Amino acid sequence: MKLLKIRKITVGPLMTDCYILSNSDECVIVDAGGNPEKIIEEIEKFNLKPKFIIATHGHFDHFLAAREIQRKYDIPFYINEKDKEMLQSKDYSAEHFIKGLKAEIPDSIITFSDGFVFKVGSHQLKIMETPGHTPGSSCIVGDGFILTGDTLFRMSIGRMDFGGNEEDMIRSLKKLSQMKESTRIYPGHGDPSDIRYELLNNFYFQNVANKNSLY
Repeated sequence: MKLLKIRKITVGPLMTDCYILSNSDECVIVDAGGNPEKIIEEIEKFNLKPKFIIATHGHFDHFLAAREIQRKYDIPFYINEKDKEMLQSKDYSAEHFIKGLKAEIPDSIITFSDGFVFKVGSHQLKIMETPGHTPGSSCIVGDGFILTGDTLFRMSIGRMDFGGNEEDMIRSLKKLSQMKESTRIYPGHGDPSDIRYELLNNFYFQNVANKNSLY
């Protein structure tokens, strides 16, 4: 079985990590957070055929480029059912946070929930719901790796004052702390990591793993 290739492109006004996951010529796009031309250029450079776009949650910096990419490739957009309304909420809109910035709402929206499975070539990607940053925040679990969106970062965690909840975050981090320590982490912002490194170096992650508390 061919390996799943993970390509990272940092895009948009909030430096979102967009990932292109490919197997043979098929690919999926995760967190198309801006600069659609950069994302499309990467796809075209490797002659890939996008199947769909996935957003790990409903904040604008994780879908800012989705509609333009959809126009190019005519593909659906997936998001957790609990975050669908956030896409159109004025309270979470791009312009609410960055004056003059508008985010087109994606078309052909399909919702998923915990345990949903995507296929990319011969590989499977499974949804793990990890609320806390938002009600519908979701991680994408592959073979030996996980895309954590804004739930878990290298040496940090996602903010909870932008539609989130601390109790949910604790439960979600607890789930992640119980994964294999070798699991590679690809977050929504910043550098990659792995579960072992975070257990040793991430203050919040350590606390949740050891005493079910962030502090």
